[in-house]
Amino acid sequence: MKAGKISYPGVGVAVGGVLGILGVFMTWFSFAYVVGGQGLVVHLNGTHDWTGDLTLLASFGAFGFGGAYILMDDPKIRRITGILMTACSAFLLFMPLFGLTRLSAVVDVPGASTSYGAGIAVSFVGGVLATVASFLAAREKAAGEVAPAEAEQVDSEAATTA
Repeated sequence: MKAGKISYPGVGVAVGGVLGILGVFMTWFSFAYVVGGQGLVVHLNGTHDWTGDLTLLASFGAFGFGGAYILMDDPKIRRITGILMTACSAFLLFMPLFGLTRLSAVVDVPGASTSYGAGIAVSFVGGVLATVASFLAAREKAAGEVAPAEAEQVDSEAATTA
């Protein structure tokens, strides 16, 4: 990374991680039932299920590794942080999808009407943003690398001109 140049894919992954964190603490599941003639609505955030816990972990990872990808200049460290932010982004993308299959397991109240909250969608959008930004980071790295054959050719040309 050149001095003063911002890595926008790293920013995208970090923002996706923040969206994932916000989404986990919003309502993922809700249920309503009648008690004594009065309707009672209960909202559950993402940490009430293991999918939300893994989403939170992946969100923190995406935020941290995205930030490291922005700040680090060493190509080896950037490669490792790029791989780790891609893995966290993939988990951040797929865990809310698994959460959609867990409504009946999380809300096991007979006679209650169940629904999903907006938090699961916010976490999913964060996962989409982080995953797309991770793939852009991989393309950015691939575009900036020089193939080994080209590097040897440049070295041999420099040796013949010297």
